[in-house]
Amino acid sequence: MFVTSEKNRLPPYALPFGEQKGAMAWSAIEQLIPRDVLILRVSPVRSRAVPTIVMLDLRETAAMLEQFVGGDVVLRGAAVLSTRMAQEVDQWTLDPVSEIRIGITETEQYSQGERLLTTTRFTTAAGRTLSVPYALATKASRGRRLWRAKTPTVAVHARA
Repeated sequence: MFVTSEKNRLPPYALPFGEQKGAMAWSAIEQLIPRDVLILRVSPVRSRAVPTIVMLDLRETAAMLEQFVGGDVVLRGAAVLSTRMAQEVDQWTLDPVSEIRIGITETEQYSQGERLLTTTRFTTAAGRTLSVPYALATKASRGRRLWRAKTPTVAVHARA
């Protein structure tokens, strides 16, 4: 849960993802409970401007990432900041995300495979997978890739 103050609320025209009904953002946020936080770099489609950094609660906003499919704003990068079980800042971890898939169905952990859940899956560069369920599903789906990190290209120099 994040605590905000109305004095730090951004006006609708200053939102990095444009003016949208019900969208709100604050310039200062205080986190009350240690948890995983999704950090996104976003920018308008076909823009060369410096991307905006958006910090979101991972579990609460996983279902809302579909807004980036075919929208006016695209993802330019992502990371998961884990503050769980850590009291001090030096115990936090920041994991770059290598892939985000939305709409994947998985079986519910405690239902012996009886119920399907729609999830958003985050895969970090270190190989850690975080699946965040947000709805019940009626049929299996592989989902679709929302974002994938570009693999760094290594220059090969040939000697003559």
